[in-house]
Amino acid sequence: RVVGYLGCARAADFIERELHLAGLEEVQREEFPVVVPIDKGGRLRIAASEESFQLWGLWPNQVLTPTLPATGLTAPMVYGGTGEFEEFGGSAMDGRIVLMEFASWGHWLRAAGLGARAVVFIEPDDPSWRQAEAKFAQLPLDIPRFWIAREAGTALRRRLEKGELLVELEARMEWQERPAWNIWGMVSGTDPELRQETIAIEAYYDGISVVPGLAPSAETACSITGLLELARHLRDSPPKRSVLLLATSAHFQARQGIVDFLNRHARRHPHYIDKMESDAG
Repeated sequence: RVVGYLGCARAADFIERELHLAGLEEVQREEFPVVVPIDKGGRLRIAASEESFQLWGLWPNQVLTPTLPATGLTAPMVYGGTGEFEEFGGSAMDGRIVLMEFASWGHWLRAAGLGARAVVFIEPDDPSWRQAEAKFAQLPLDIPRFWIAREAGTALRRRLEKGELLVELEARMEWQERPAWNIWGMVSGTDPELRQETIAIEAYYDGISVVPGLAPSAETACSITGLLELARHLRDSPPKRSVLLLATSAHFQARQGIVDFLNRHARRHPHYIDKMESDAG
């Protein structure tokens, strides 16, 4: 559910529908732009045959996406294991495409330092976020990195045990401006005086992944699930104070969702206006 991908848009539709069904008042959907890396697709072909496998690009190295030239990249592929130097087995890395295990921390940098032109990671049995965080750099390093499904990666690894293979890669990932949405609604308080006070409760619904095109984001669904359940609870047990329930997007893009909401609403509130005028004076 990375922002800009279909899964996040579908999640927004689902949340808006559920807030309406929960009986919230004045359900609003507010759009704002976000710039995100959009995977346009990738493919690995074995040059000596018609075999080909789908690739997914990894998160950019700072601003540099794993985009290959329009003509693609043709080079020998070797197996690099988990990136320990002894696992390279004396294979030359210079000018090669290296197939590696995902559970290899940041050792892809070793292959890159020895001249590798690209790295393809095999989907692991049990991926972890710590391993994922080690697969991209905060510098614009020109070393494209990709993810290949476990079955395909295992088949490639077996082939490479007999020696290097000439392969062709094609891939493109572009930074694009895409729409994101905050969705919110109100539950009016039942107390004549306290209902003038508003409690805002926020949860984000977007996800993140080192592979932007593959982001199930099951764990990050917990908070938004709780928000939707709270909406149903408040419908059945109205509070004394008014409650604003807010589902934000772009949490993993510098929390742009909550920032957009505050810019539209809270910072125009008389409380903040008075403070800004006071500070200016």
